[in-house]
Parts: sequence; structure tokens; C-alpha cells
Amino acid sequence: MARPAHITFETLIPLIRARGPISATELGGLARVNRTTIVRILPDFGDELVTLGATRSTRYLLRRRIRNIGNRWRIYRIDASGRAEQWAELEAMHERQWRMNWASAPPEWAGFFTEKNGLWSGFPFFLGDARPQGFLGRLISHGISRTLQLPDDPRQWSDDDVIVYQQAIGEDLPGNLVVGDEMVRRALARSADLPDGKAVAWQNRKAFYAARASGFAEVMPGSSAGGEQPKFLATLRDDAGGFQPVLVKFSARMDEPVGRRWADLLVCEFHAHQVLAEWGLANPGVRLLDADGRRFLEVPRFDRCGPGGRVGVVSLEALAAALIGNLSRDWLDATTELHRHGLIDSGSLEKIRRLQAFGELIGNTDMHFGNLAFFLSDTLPLQVTPAYDMLPMLWSPGNQGELTPRRFSPAPPLPALAESWREAAGWAEIFWQRVVRDERISGEFGRMAQEAGEVVGTLLRRV
Repeated sequence: MARPAHITFETLIPLIRARGPISATELGGLARVNRTTIVRILPDFGDELVTLGATRSTRYLLRRRIRNIGNRWRIYRIDASGRAEQWAELEAMHERQWRMNWASAPPEWAGFFTEKNGLWSGFPFFLGDARPQGFLGRLISHGISRTLQLPDDPRQWSDDDVIVYQQAIGEDLPGNLVVGDEMVRRALARSADLPDGKAVAWQNRKAFYAARASGFAEVMPGSSAGGEQPKFLATLRDDAGGFQPVLVKFSARMDEPVGRRWADLLVCEFHAHQVLAEWGLANPGVRLLDADGRRFLEVPRFDRCGPGGRVGVVSLEALAAALIGNLSRDWLDATTELHRHGLIDSGSLEKIRRLQAFGELIGNTDMHFGNLAFFLSDTLPLQVTPAYDMLPMLWSPGNQGELTPRRFSPAPPLPALAESWREAAGWAEIFWQRVVRDERISGEFGRMAQEAGEVVGTLLRRV
């Protein structure tokens, strides 16, 4: 077969982009030249070329530039005391490949998701949770989509879009990872600014919450009626100078039917947190308060510590999609697979059995994979975080704000899960009893809570 008289690195670009990582010998076969010719041309690629391995096992691929933000970025991790360290460097490749260059030894879980050379087929799971989600996601996207030229709906963002977002306003995302030098500078500056007045004084939080809720209602009208739970983030400062980062959920005005229902559901979420905290499955310190005709639920964040400390977290959604795909039916199904692979231990799995049973017995129909998370550290096993977003969403308003009667009919457990289920059923009985006795609950919802508690009690006696 005739060989071309001359080739350049431009000839090899589409071959390496489509086939990389690829050896010089394989490239020579595709370009119809010998290996020596390929090796002589490769330095012409300069910084764009990535070399994996050594000697005859050497493979090559090309970095891929994303817009005007480059093709590689340092990833920093901020610890519980607020100090930052470089954790890794991320490189964008072609064909949806990414490469992680760890600053020190790779995390113990890395081998489950990546090859030894650090290549990932698809976006690294621990960065996927940066994509804005839910009410806050819509609010963030509403404010930045045009400026950053991103789709209005974050669910339609590509992996590249997530990196663009992280590079633009990624200084205070969930968890403890920050992508890029500029973002880590902002993150550290943000922590330093808190004592200068950006935290909310404890005694002023009612007025602050009311103002924030009113502002969001103007920017994002109809969110409560659309089945979303409006919320915002804040950092509180107490009289002793201590700081507490919180997530604050709020209702529409309680003189409206939809607002009244969300106010009832926030009371339910408060009691669910209280019950689970008593059994070590949720953080204590959740508070309810009313202001300006709305109800607010104040939840301490478990991914933040004091004025600047952070804790790594990763959602079940991100973990499961990366390791086992999207075929799992529920929390227990997915986490049983994580346990089988060795990512979580039997203690976390048992907690999740009880959490799922409790959720089903209080009518939580929104236990999607984004509502369960694990602390992300370099070591295994990963530990399940405190419970969050645990409330009877069966009775939440419909997409058009309608309050439709719903049938509460929890299923009995499988025999192998009966012991865990019985314990969780006891917690659910306590939960419903407390909801019924709470004077902040409306009469209508109180009657539904009474009936739900009787359903749980009847089912418990049968199992």
C-alpha cells in the first residue's frame, strides 16, 4: 500500500481526538507511516498533548479547551477549619474523557471509577453535584444563564456547562471542593468577610428571613404552587460570636391555602428531624419560626462548619450513576449495590434501611437519589450523612397548586427487612403523634395526621 510522502501534526489531530488514548504504533497504522515518524511529530502538539505510560506502553491523547477558560484546572479542598489545599488537577479531554491528577495518593475509592492513568469516562461524579438543582437551582440559573450563555434549565447543562459555572461562581457550592484558583481565592475571602457583618445576627434573623422570602416571591413567583419548596442559605451569628450556616425553607403566606399546607409540612419536617435526631439519624438543632405571615424551617448545614469550614459530601444520585447506572428502584436497592462493592459499610446500610422505612411510613414520596448523601473523604467506607428533606410530600400541593385528597397506604416490609421496619414504624408512630398534638398544625392537616398515625399503628400490629 502506498504511503503518503508527508504528514503533519494536523493530520493526526482527528485521529488522536477520536481514538485517544492511542499508541504511536496504532497512530502509524492509521496514518500509514512508521512509528518513528509519529514519535518525531508528536512534540509539535506542545502543551495540548498528554502522555500516559512509558516505553512501548505509552499512549497519547489531547487536551480539549472549553470556551475561554482553558483545559485544566486545580481542584481545591477546604477542610473543617477553613484551610484550603490542592486536592487534584482536572484535565478536559475529547470524547467525554476527563483526567484527574491527584496531588497525593488517590482516594481509596478512585479505582472503582477510573483507570490507573487517572482517566474518567464521563464527568467525575464528585463534581456532578455542583449542578444547581431544585428551587435554588432554578433561582441560580435564572440569574446567570444569559451572562454565562448556559441553558435556562440546569438539567439540560452539559459537563462543560458545569465547569463554566464552577469557574464563574463556584466559590460556595455544596460540599468542600472548589475548582480553579480564582474560585478558591473568593472562597477564602468569603470566609474572612463573615465577621465584618455578612452573617445575620441571631436576634435579627426573623426580619432577614421575611425580607428574603418576599424578595424570592417576586423573582420566582409560583414556586410553591409548582410543587417546589422555596429555600435560601444563610449564616447566623450568635451573641457569643459563634457562626452557624443554615438552610432555611419557607412557606407562602399562611392565609392562602397553598401557604397553609406548606406551613403544615414544615412543621412535619421539623418533627421528622426531631425524631430521627433522637435516634442518631439526623442533626439536632432544627428550628421553626413564624414571621410576616410565613413559616420558616431553619436547618443546620452538615457540609459547613463555623465561619469558613467545609465538609465533603456526595449524593447517592452522583455515586449510583457513576458506579451502577440508573437502574436502581429506591435508596435501599442502590445502596445495597454500593455495599456490595465495598463503598459503604453495613452500619450505613442499616441506617438507610430504617430511613427508607421511616420515609415510607410518614408519606415521603420524594425520596429521590438527590435526597440521600454520604460524607466524601479519601478513605472507605463512606458514611451516610444525617437525614434531610424528610417530610410527608404525599400531601404537598400539586403542580397547579391544587390540594388533592391523597390515599396513604404504606406497604408492609419484606420478611428480611421486618426488624428494621418495625423499629422505624415505632418512630413513625411517635412522629404522627407529635404532629397531631402540635398546635401550629391546621385542623384539616391534623385530621389527616391522625388517620395516618392510625394506619401505621394498624400495619405495625400486623407485621
